[in-house]
Amino acid sequence: MYRYLLWLFAALPACGHAAQTNVATDIGMMGVSISAVTVINADARTVWDMLTDYNRLANFVPGMTLSRLVSSPNAPAKVVEQKGEGGLLSLVLPDHVILKLNEQPYSRIGFRSVSGWVMSMQGEWVITGENAPVTLRYRAHVVPALPPPPMLTDEYVQAEIRLRMNALAREAERRMQGSR
Repeated sequence: MYRYLLWLFAALPACGHAAQTNVATDIGMMGVSISAVTVINADARTVWDMLTDYNRLANFVPGMTLSRLVSSPNAPAKVVEQKGEGGLLSLVLPDHVILKLNEQPYSRIGFRSVSGWVMSMQGEWVITGENAPVTLRYRAHVVPALPPPPMLTDEYVQAEIRLRMNALAREAERRMQGSR
């Protein structure tokens, strides 16, 4: 998602979220597979509300410059447009993508690209547990418009995804604190 999902985070302070975020990637000729998991000190509803705050994601996801719901808020399948900053990560995750989302409150958001600067992108967000802490998982398979360059390493992509996952966790934890 982007960078959506992957533009989610840049230069946010490291305060707040202390849980370990695990990220695995596989950059190959058939695309890029990403798997990330983190534990968030918030309940499932708070994490869900944060992930589905489509018109505000760019406010707290580093590298994301635009996120907006382009379908009706009541549509059974949501359509969201997202844009991100350029840079090396844009060789793996699209700078511009339109995603069709399949929401299963409060546990899963499946997504697939329907347009944008990517051959294909599909994946899901999964929230496990109801009460704090919950586990947030992100899985995606991205086939970029161009093959990733050899200098793009798994470690670089993993660090960028970890940065974004940690930013999402901090935002959910901030919202959880505000609701108490």
